[in-house]
Amino acid sequence: MRVVAGKYKGFNLKSPKANNSRPTDNKVKEAVLAMLYPYKNDFTALDLFACTGQMGIEFLSHGAREVVFGELNNSNYKILKENIEKIACKNAYVIRGDFRKVLEILHKENKTFDYIYLDPPYKEDYLKISVETLLDYHLINNNGIIISESDRNIDFSYIENLQLIKEKKYGRKIVKVYCYESDISR
Repeated sequence: MRVVAGKYKGFNLKSPKANNSRPTDNKVKEAVLAMLYPYKNDFTALDLFACTGQMGIEFLSHGAREVVFGELNNSNYKILKENIEKIACKNAYVIRGDFRKVLEILHKENKTFDYIYLDPPYKEDYLKISVETLLDYHLINNNGIIISESDRNIDFSYIENLQLIKEKKYGRKIVKVYCYESDISR
């Protein structure tokens, strides 16, 4: 795995040897980054189910002011820390723990994000839970972007302020890009 674009383009990133993780492959990363172009200025990002941090590192490579990574798995966490050290980036923060705990910590710290990348374990209902929780906690800025990667076609049309703007399939993966438009002031 490597950083596919931006400031850190070409950096090789460490990936897990043999666990159940599914790091996002380069083809999907390139497509996601193309879907998001042009990027917001002075943006913040959250890579919630970070695994080895590839998507968050891509955000850093594209000029993010700050990226927060959340990861539960101990071996992935260690690789994530090594990957961040490899690029020598000072505006990356890692929170180790279950995604619910990570979201709660970010809520207590009044953090908000312009981009949120969600690639949870496929066999669980974590995508739905994480989207609902981050919206309940107001962790996404107005006109913020949520990118989801899943193996199921999860419908968020019941969330009034979340608009699907792009969708693409890669084998069994479905990548969706949503824009959040707040109708309340925070």
